[in-house]
Amino acid sequence: MKARWERLGLRGRLALSFGAIVVAAFAVVFVTVRAQMSHEQTVINREEEREAHESGATPGERHDGDGESPIEDAQSDVEKTFLLVGAAALVAALLAGYLVAARAAAPLRRFAATAAEVDAGDLSPRIDPDPAAAAELRALTDSFNLMLDRLEDAFARQRGFVSDASHELRSPLTAIRGQIEVLARDPDPEAADVRRVEAATLAELARVERLVEELLALARLDEGVGPARRELEAAAFLREAVLTAPGDAEVGELAAGRIDADPEMIGRVVRNLVENARRHAGAAGTVRVSSAAVGGRLRVDVDDDGPGIPPAERERVFDRFHRSEAARARASGGAGLGLAIARGIVEAHGGSIGAADSPLGGARVSFELPGLRR
Repeated sequence: MKARWERLGLRGRLALSFGAIVVAAFAVVFVTVRAQMSHEQTVINREEEREAHESGATPGERHDGDGESPIEDAQSDVEKTFLLVGAAALVAALLAGYLVAARAAAPLRRFAATAAEVDAGDLSPRIDPDPAAAAELRALTDSFNLMLDRLEDAFARQRGFVSDASHELRSPLTAIRGQIEVLARDPDPEAADVRRVEAATLAELARVERLVEELLALARLDEGVGPARRELEAAAFLREAVLTAPGDAEVGELAAGRIDADPEMIGRVVRNLVENARRHAGAAGTVRVSSAAVGGRLRVDVDDDGPGIPPAERERVFDRFHRSEAARARASGGAGLGLAIARGIVEAHGGSIGAADSPLGGARVSFELPGLRR
C-alpha cells in the first residue's frame, strides 16, 4: 500500500485525500444521525408501550399494516438519502481534488521543466511571474529566478576566472619556451646567452610559482577554510608584518591593543597591500602603513602617493584578475589577485576592506578587523 501511495502523483494523492475527508465526514454525520434516530425510536416505543398498557391495546395494533413504525420509515429514508448524497459528494470531492491538484501542480511542473533545462547546461531560462498567482507562489518564483541569476553569475565568474588563470599561466610558459628555443638553435651558445636565458627563465618561473600560490590561496578561501585565530598584540604584529613585506614601506602611528586573528593570513593581507601600493607608487614613491582603533575594531590603512584609484574602480579592484593598468601590472609580475585574496581573508575574519583617497595624494586601501581589546 505504501509503495502504491508513493507512486501516485500530486493529483492522485490530493484527490484521494479529498475523498477520504468526505467519506470520514459523512460517516461521522451518518453515525450521529442514526444514533439520534435510534434514540428517538426507543423513546417513541416506550411511549407507545405506556399508552397501550393504559388503553389495553398491544403496541403492534397502533402501527400501519406494513408492520413498520413511522420512525423506522424515516430512518430508512434518511439512510438512503445519506448514501445517495454521500456517493455524489464523494465523486465531486474526487473530481475537485484532481482539478485543484492539477492547478496547483502546473507551476511546479514549470519549475521542474526550468530546473531540467538548467541541469542540461542552459542557465538562461527564467519563470515568468504571474501577477494573478498567490503571494506565496510569486515569492517562490522571485526566489527561484534570483537563485538562477546568482548561479548564472557564479558560472560566468568561474569561466572568466579559469580563462584569466589560463592566460596568466600561458604568458610565462610561452616566454620560457621562447627563450629555450632561441638558446637551442645555437649549437654553441655563449655563457652570457646561457646566463641571460637562465635569468629570464627563473624570473618567469617565479611568476608562475607566485600565481599558483595565489590560486591555491583563493581555492582555500573558496572552500571555506577558516582562520586559525590566536591572540596578537596589534601594534607589534603590524610593525613586524610591514618590515617583512616586500616594498619598503614606512610605519606610521599604530594603535595599541590585542586582537584575535590568524597571523599568517593577516600578514599576507599586509604584504599584498604594501606590495600593491609600492607597485603603483613606484620605487621612489612613499608607502605608509598605520592603524587606529575605531569603535572596538582595528582599522589598518595602507597609503601611497601614486596615481590613486578612480572612484569607478574602487570596488572592482578587489575582483579577481582585475587591473586598472594591465600592462604595467603584468610587467611587474602582478596577476591581479593580491587584493582579491586580501578581501577574502579579511571577510573570513568578519571584517571589511575598501579603497579611498589617501592623504599622501594617491590611494588608501583600508581594512578593519573586529574584536580589538585594550
